[in-house]
Amino acid sequence: MENLRLKISNIDRVGLVFDISQVLAARQINIISIEMELNNVYMEIKALTSVDKARLIDELRTIPQITAVNEINLMPHQERAEQLNAVLTSVSDGIIGIDLEHRITQYNPAAEKIVGISAKDVIGQPFENIFPADGPLLDTLHYGTLYNNREIVLEKTKSHYLSSGRPIIDKTGRIIGAVTIIKDISAVRELVYTVTGQLQITFDEILFTSQAMRRVVNLAKSIAKGESTVLIRGETGTGKELIARALHAASTRSTKIFVPLNCAAIPDTLLESELFGYEDGAFTGAAKGGKHSLFEFANSGTIFLDEIGEIPSHLQAKLLRVLQEGKVRRIGSTREIPVNVRILAATNRNLESMISKGGFREDLYYRLNVIPLFLPPLRERREDIPLLAEFFLKRCAARLHKETTEISQTAQEKLAGYPWPGNIRELENVIERAVNITLGNTIFAENIIFDQDYTPASAATIPAYNRTLDEIMSEVERDVLVKALARHTTSRQLGASLGLSHTAILKKLRKHGLVLNRIYKANPNKSSRS
Repeated sequence: MENLRLKISNIDRVGLVFDISQVLAARQINIISIEMELNNVYMEIKALTSVDKARLIDELRTIPQITAVNEINLMPHQERAEQLNAVLTSVSDGIIGIDLEHRITQYNPAAEKIVGISAKDVIGQPFENIFPADGPLLDTLHYGTLYNNREIVLEKTKSHYLSSGRPIIDKTGRIIGAVTIIKDISAVRELVYTVTGQLQITFDEILFTSQAMRRVVNLAKSIAKGESTVLIRGETGTGKELIARALHAASTRSTKIFVPLNCAAIPDTLLESELFGYEDGAFTGAAKGGKHSLFEFANSGTIFLDEIGEIPSHLQAKLLRVLQEGKVRRIGSTREIPVNVRILAATNRNLESMISKGGFREDLYYRLNVIPLFLPPLRERREDIPLLAEFFLKRCAARLHKETTEISQTAQEKLAGYPWPGNIRELENVIERAVNITLGNTIFAENIIFDQDYTPASAATIPAYNRTLDEIMSEVERDVLVKALARHTTSRQLGASLGLSHTAILKKLRKHGLVLNRIYKANPNKSSRS
């Protein structure tokens, strides 16, 4: 049977506890524990039979100034301990507490999981028997110093976590212990990944209809779930990072972090510290506490090294070691940290030519080029241009708050005839440019302005597809008017140049939604089928 616990409510007076003790002594009942607060006395005694319990409570109620006697489930200190234990059990961070003798007094389930040692082997043990003796928590206990997010590696269990420490201070200001909150390094990475809201791309979101692109995507899907290094080749703007993100999303690491790094966008002096990290005090200006490498940050996930051909030669050897050994050594450190990372790389450079000229290590090339993936340029997948253009149109129109909703046939034909040296990225720029300058709801050929000077094929060589003769003639007529408007400012000049009357020209301008004075716009009250 459980012990009996009583809450004795009262009007405080001298001798009240003595009178309660006398009643218990007369019944040969020992007090196991007693707690007092203003107007309440809490007692824990041995278990009694129902009859004896009722008689005791009745007798206690007869004591002067006692207002109520009730049975309770827990003593106040037990209730506080249960609440504290519930809190410590529910939090995802590890919590470790020590007393003045360095003994470990608190060690929650999360700490067990992060550290890798069970509570029964830790509670009551000296802190330095389990954790590094030079750890910052002992300084907190001795000197009251606070610290945040100090990196700790426990070699015996290979656990890796961040530790933040605070002293435990009593009401008089004395330090009576210390507590540390620890966060598993992988959980920190996942938190950063969640907060930064990284773009998640799947193969279903890659737009294409061409056979050339279908072959690439099918190959990518087949290798996504593997662990092999992939080298994505292709011209600038072909979508190499999108493929890399889709590979990650379809892999067994999809729930882990994806870390992209453009090797060409970071100066050589900083690229080494970003890739490999550094220890505290490794060089002048180094951040206090050191810096994690991107390989550590991406541990269990995927790292994408874009523009790998731009990585300087002195870093190529260090990168090769990571690929060969699966370990990274920070600048200024002798310790090698094991990492489990899948590497995806990309380049628009001719690595084979660079190898022959001594600009790229041949052994690194073969480590990276386990599975080559070649992305075709946009000029080799022209069937995808209308689909991509429509997608960019909807996105740009929504972002720019424009009512542009369609691309005319002549505009589509103009897009199809361009060689696209900047590939998909250039197509997106051209569509955004067209949305900005279009005043109606339709993008026409004259709204398409390329990044480079380009003379499209003549109208006679443009395929008609499935349009009627009237539709084709209407498009040609509109193009002629647009070109003439660039040279003439009045309807009479325009009519004279085209051999039409003044009124005939005005009708044709209204028909196609055009106006004079070199500035022409779509008439919102008219529509012209293109």
